[in-house]
Amino acid sequence: SRWLPVRRPDLYAGEVAQVLARAQGIKLPKAQAVTARPTGTAVAVQESADLATIVRLVLKYSTNLTAEVIGLTASQKRGVAPGDLRSSAKAMSDWAHTTFGARDMQFVDHSGLGGASRITARDMVQFLVKAGYGGPLHRLMKDIAPRGADGKVLQGAPYSIQAKTGTLNFVSSLAGYVSAADKTPLVFAIFTGDPARRADIARANMERPEGGKAWTRRARWLQHQLLRRWAGLYGV
Repeated sequence: SRWLPVRRPDLYAGEVAQVLARAQGIKLPKAQAVTARPTGTAVAVQESADLATIVRLVLKYSTNLTAEVIGLTASQKRGVAPGDLRSSAKAMSDWAHTTFGARDMQFVDHSGLGGASRITARDMVQFLVKAGYGGPLHRLMKDIAPRGADGKVLQGAPYSIQAKTGTLNFVSSLAGYVSAADKTPLVFAIFTGDPARRADIARANMERPEGGKAWTRRARWLQHQLLRRWAGLYGV
């Protein structure tokens, strides 16, 4: 089974507390949600990291569950009451259309795992340009080590990359920002895929399809050769 966001963290936390207490011989009543904070003394408080820190880790480690929770929370903060991931993703798509003019963005979730999501490279670049080179999103993206024609890390590369990867079976993407040797700012989006091979994957082989690893390796090699070319061509 796959992990999904917890839609009622209040009740879930209560159930977990029940289980932990039961293990110590303490019987607690069924958890109930309340609308007013009860009085009493806090025994322990655990504050989460701030949103920027959480997003930085999501972008670095591709924690899809956290991405879904952030997206659902963002929809709620904007006054939307999504009944499911798809409706929340539609709210995000509508926001992107209005704010960034990205008319071809159509999402079905917040993690990008849904195969029915659609976005063009042009819209992604437009989104990143309007988000701003050196802006909040750029500062949260992870550093990607440039690679040479042999696929190895290019030591002392005259350009730097901050980007987000995206990987599915026979699909590989990379989008973000490049600082060329002369500090020329570049924005890019590279989407590669083999729809035919993806469609032919048997359900039993979805987790590790034959040839998928080698295909992804070649796709990433291509991405880095394009970035190396662009950094040299436009950074002089």
